[in-house]
Amino acid sequence: MSRKHVTIQLAAPKHLPEVHRMLIALAAFHGDQATITPQALRRLAFQGPGARLLVATLDDSPQEHPVGYALLVLRANMVTGGQSYVIDHLYVQEPLRRQGIGRALIKGARILARDEGRAGLVIGAHPSNDTAAQAYRAMGLAELPASGPRFAVELA
Repeated sequence: MSRKHVTIQLAAPKHLPEVHRMLIALAAFHGDQATITPQALRRLAFQGPGARLLVATLDDSPQEHPVGYALLVLRANMVTGGQSYVIDHLYVQEPLRRQGIGRALIKGARILARDEGRAGLVIGAHPSNDTAAQAYRAMGLAELPASGPRFAVELA
């Protein structure tokens, strides 16, 4: 497959409808139902200091809609005092996978984290997503040990 030439940039409001659609598709892929509204996505992406939304657009496309996105969430380390980004979502539209777009999004996230002086950048893969884990290994990313079981706490 040929590599696509992409531009990675911080999302703008015009990108949100397509990002919202991709977010719903990612949730469905993992067996979840996305309930986030476009308004809530806008608040998360643009009004809070704790998240950054990167989008990938194709350089040779007459349309500027994103074909992939990465949602970075800021996480504080209470031991070191440093702040790192966690790539909480990484999604590339199906017909464009395996063409370097995900790799470009990760590179863009790395540059953003470095330029903002963050202590690190971490990306996870859903336990059932072997394809993503294999891709990250093929990119030479260092695999972190499992942090142990996690448990949901009911708030109601």
